Amino acid sequence: MTANNDTVKDARRKGRQRGFTLLEIMVVLAIIGLIVGSVGVMVFNKFKKAQVQIAKTRVTQVSNAVTQYMLDNSNNCPRSIEELVAQKYLQKGMKDPWGKDFILKCPGSNDTDGADISSPGPDKAEGTADDIKSWE
Repeated sequence: MTANNDTVKDARRKGRQRGFTLLEIMVVLAIIGLIVGSVGVMVFNKFKKAQVQIAKTRVTQVSNAVTQYMLDNSNNCPRSIEELVAQKYLQKGMKDPWGKDFILKCPGSNDTDGADISSPGPDKAEGTADDIKSWE
């Protein structure tokens, strides 16, 4: 009877060891959630920095287009960015990464090149601290 009893106990032990407990599954899910959350935050911050860098690059492109326009047109300012596009100094649809149009003021009061180019920045409001400007 003891031999039979021992096999029953061994079978119960093996049955308990086969699966995971709910607590173990919850701990693994919590760890996975923490990893995914921290990676997501890092990726989002990199994305925001990349958008600012793209906006700075595009402001420089518009500024260069204005300078070229002025050189080709007896130092006259373009009336708008649309005029730069119409005369093939810029490509069509040039907007900042947040979907806003660049602001062109020519003649400018801040830039020595003759024109002030700016983007409203991430908050999409003109005149705030996060604006991207050609003169800074």
